[in-house]
Amino acid sequence: EATLDNMRETFRHLSDKQLADIAARLADRRGKTFLIGGRFTDPLARYMAAHLAIIQPDVFHLAGQESMWRDRLIDMGKRDVLVIFDIRRYQDSLLRFAEKAHQRGVQIVLFTDQWLSPIARLARHVIAGRTAVPSAWDSSAALFVVAETLIVAVTRQLEAEGAKRIREMESLR
Repeated sequence: EATLDNMRETFRHLSDKQLADIAARLADRRGKTFLIGGRFTDPLARYMAAHLAIIQPDVFHLAGQESMWRDRLIDMGKRDVLVIFDIRRYQDSLLRFAEKAHQRGVQIVLFTDQWLSPIARLARHVIAGRTAVPSAWDSSAALFVVAETLIVAVTRQLEAEGAKRIREMESLR
């Protein structure tokens, strides 16, 4: 029940305009999209990246060690977006990376919790999902549902291009 309440409360605090603005930014083919998460949220980043990469080029999930992420900064600029998932027990490494990306003019979309990651001060868009549940662990379910909502919105915006890309991918299999 707490997880369902978290989802309802998260969407109650998200406006349609905010979701539309983020989806439009993610669908903008003029730039690249990079996604990264923390110890427990990186699976969300990987999931979202896997979907977005099917419908548009230049989508990259950043994995591995912090030094590997920093190597990707050379490829990031003002037209690009960095999607970061960071919830409680915030990772200093993600903050350091976000600061470097922000200095390069990269637009940051942050998925965080109701307590707000320190990255929020750098982000163009902040999605503050409710994560508290009666457990020693936080729940990422609400953030996952927001990610899926944005995947659907981007897919709709890139409908013709995305469908063509999917057909071509399937023909290569």
